[in-house]
Amino acid sequence: MPRHLKEPHLIKRKPRYDPITGRLTHHPTWIVKDGPKQVVTGCSIDNLEGARRFLHEYNIKKYASIPLKPGLEDHQVIIGDLIRYYLEANAGWIAEKSVPRKREFVNQIDRINQFWGGKTVDQIDTLTSKEFQAGRNPNSVLKELEILRAIVFFGSDEGKVKLSRKPKFAMPRKPDSRLHYFSEEEVWALIKGAMGRFHTFKGMDTHRVALHIAIFIIIAATTGTRSERIWTASFECEPGRPWIDLESGIFYRKPGAKFVPLNKLANPCLIPTRVLRLLRRIYREAKRKGVEGAQYPIRWQGRPADPRRGFYTLKHLVLGQERAKQVNRHTLKHTCATYLLAQGLTVDEVADYLSTTPQVIRRVYGHLIPGQHSAASQAFDRPKVGIRRRDRPGSSYWKEL
Repeated sequence: MPRHLKEPHLIKRKPRYDPITGRLTHHPTWIVKDGPKQVVTGCSIDNLEGARRFLHEYNIKKYASIPLKPGLEDHQVIIGDLIRYYLEANAGWIAEKSVPRKREFVNQIDRINQFWGGKTVDQIDTLTSKEFQAGRNPNSVLKELEILRAIVFFGSDEGKVKLSRKPKFAMPRKPDSRLHYFSEEEVWALIKGAMGRFHTFKGMDTHRVALHIAIFIIIAATTGTRSERIWTASFECEPGRPWIDLESGIFYRKPGAKFVPLNKLANPCLIPTRVLRLLRRIYREAKRKGVEGAQYPIRWQGRPADPRRGFYTLKHLVLGQERAKQVNRHTLKHTCATYLLAQGLTVDEVADYLSTTPQVIRRVYGHLIPGQHSAASQAFDRPKVGIRRRDRPGSSYWKEL
């Protein structure tokens, strides 16, 4: 019989009072319930995040010393065990992730484990997957189900579980691509909006608080580089970071020999001259003033900073609610590609500059490539040699037009 065990989970313990005096003796708190056992977390009812961290650490301690036996049937293997094995086997790959990516991945694993951790592999079916998706964002659910599928098939390939049938994950439909791009006016409005945000003290402007976002927008819109490779970059050559070489004017977008998926290449690019002059001035002035973290173009309080939240706030302030829903930071890459194609650069030239393949440029931006059918359209305008205009086939049709 399948073993349907409930994983350790959080429950609320009600406040307790003295039966004689009625005085409060124990405040409400979170406890971990593990079968018949209850473990005190020491976290008040208002500290849910702390209780979740305690539960996570409790699970790690509980399962760390229990190895997953090979060759078990799918109704004998708990998904929580497969998750643990997957994380242990891929610890090096996970450790190489950036802090935001690692945090996102850990949160995804946590949500997967909360729902699926106590179930067995044979319980992965359409109905259970639909239950997991109920009331949630389809994009988030799709990513988490893809991770769960990778975990299950990894365990199967490693011989940790024998699949009696192919699990039904019931993936939600992948959302349509949002191919929006900023107009030149919108880009300038965003830059000016970022430059115009100041910290105020007693009604007086003291210093700019979104300068790093303005610099991010300029680099992203002119180099078409992905967000993470911009805000983790440095003006100085540092191990593990992309390097903006201000001497040669080259942006080395891939740190060292780091492996990059083929659809997310990160080849070096030549920085446009005006942008290079701006970056040199920013670096020179920061060094002269002794600013902490002057080597980082996108910095906040002396450290490289992900501008995700700041850009989110800025786009709503500058562009309005409706337009802000259509665009994000990656739209700046689309903007760069669209601008280059509109200037008449070839597909190969744009692909080299954006560090992608010509096939991707044609597939994603094909409808934006000006002149790609110009020879065909001009064929209708050229007179056909040796045939008088009135004798051409379809000449009456053209007259009607």
